[in-house]
Amino acid sequence: MKKLVIIGFDGTIADTAPGILYCMNTTALSMGYTPVAHDALYGVIGVSLEKGFMSLYGMKEDEIEYAMNQYSKLYSIKGEEMILIYDGIDESLLKLKQNGMKLAIVTQKNEKFINNMLAVYNNIGLLFDAVCATKVDEEMTKADMLRRVCETLEIEPGEAVFVGDSYVDAIAANEVGIDFAAALYGWGFRSKEDAEKYNCKVFLNNAGEISYKLSVL
Repeated sequence: MKKLVIIGFDGTIADTAPGILYCMNTTALSMGYTPVAHDALYGVIGVSLEKGFMSLYGMKEDEIEYAMNQYSKLYSIKGEEMILIYDGIDESLLKLKQNGMKLAIVTQKNEKFINNMLAVYNNIGLLFDAVCATKVDEEMTKADMLRRVCETLEIEPGEAVFVGDSYVDAIAANEVGIDFAAALYGWGFRSKEDAEKYNCKVFLNNAGEISYKLSVL
C-alpha cells in the first residue's frame, strides 16, 4: 500500500470548469477576443493559466500579464463560488486517511484561491497534510510541486501516487517517478484510451472509486 496520495484539485476534487471558463471568457471578451464554448476546456484545464489563454484565444505574450491580472480579480469575486465538489470525493479521502495514508494537494491554481476554497469546504480541507499551489513570486512546474510535497512529508516518490485528470499531470508524475491514477471524470482526458498513452496505473471513472482502487497499489 502507498503511504501518500497526492491529488489535483481542478477535475479531481472539484468541477471548477464553470468558474474558470466564465472568468477566462469575460477577461478575453474585455480584450476583444471571442469567447469559447465549454467543450474547449478539454485538455486545457491542468495546464498553466498563461498557456490556457494562448491556446484558447491566441493571445500574444505581451497580453498575458494583463489577462492574468484581470482573471485573478474576477476569479476572487466570482470564480471561487462556481465550483461543484464531486460526489464521493469526501468519503474516498476520509477512507484513505483512516487507512493511514497521508494526503496532499498539488495544483497550479493560485495559492490564495485554493486556500479560500479549502476553508469553505473544510470537511475536505482539514484532511490534507500538505498543499502545494502556485505562488505569485515563485515559478514551479507540476513536477517540482510533486517533489516538494514528497520532501515536505518525507516520503519517497515510489511510495506515492498522484491522482490527476490531464496529460500534464501524468507527465509530471512519470518525470518524478510517482505512480499515476487517471481521473477520467475530469476535464483533461476525453477517454480511457486517451489516458492509456501515459503509463497510468489506475483508471478512475468517478471520485467514489479513489479509495478502493488506490488501496491495492
